[in-house]
Amino acid sequence: MSVDPELPPPVPLPAGGRADGPLPPHQHNCFGCGPDNAAGLHLHYAREGETVHATLTLDARHEGAPGLAHGGALAAILDDVQGGVLVAMRQRAVTAKLEVNYVAPVVLGRELRVEAWLAGVEGRKIRLVGRVRDGERTVASGLGLFIAVDREHFVRAGATAGTDPQVGT
Repeated sequence: MSVDPELPPPVPLPAGGRADGPLPPHQHNCFGCGPDNAAGLHLHYAREGETVHATLTLDARHEGAPGLAHGGALAAILDDVQGGVLVAMRQRAVTAKLEVNYVAPVVLGRELRVEAWLAGVEGRKIRLVGRVRDGERTVASGLGLFIAVDREHFVRAGATAGTDPQVGT
């Protein structure tokens, strides 16, 4: 993986996370990666070393300007792929801030590769990086600040007993 010079480089994921290979969704109705969400993006992540990646192709459902992806769709993709790093870490957390850099227009119908990695951890603050690539070109990137939370955070919001949202079980 080559890292864009303006993006923080990956740091090693903490011990105790998931091994390389496919990752489960945050939860089955997740807009980004849930297989049961009819309106979702249906991203399928995999861990490879210190990064999490997926591929997808945006279509007319994701259109902003004619023939181009809506910026909000790209922000959702960046937020979710960074959440994939949390799944790889087995870490419950919520998005506190997401800064998106739109580098180039994203043409619909082209296969995109999305990648994310850990930039650092300071107490409950987890800093993550994500990018969307069309071929070798980065078309959007995002810096995320996530805050670690306990399981009860999701139970209070209505999570079903026996599930563990955000860590893929």
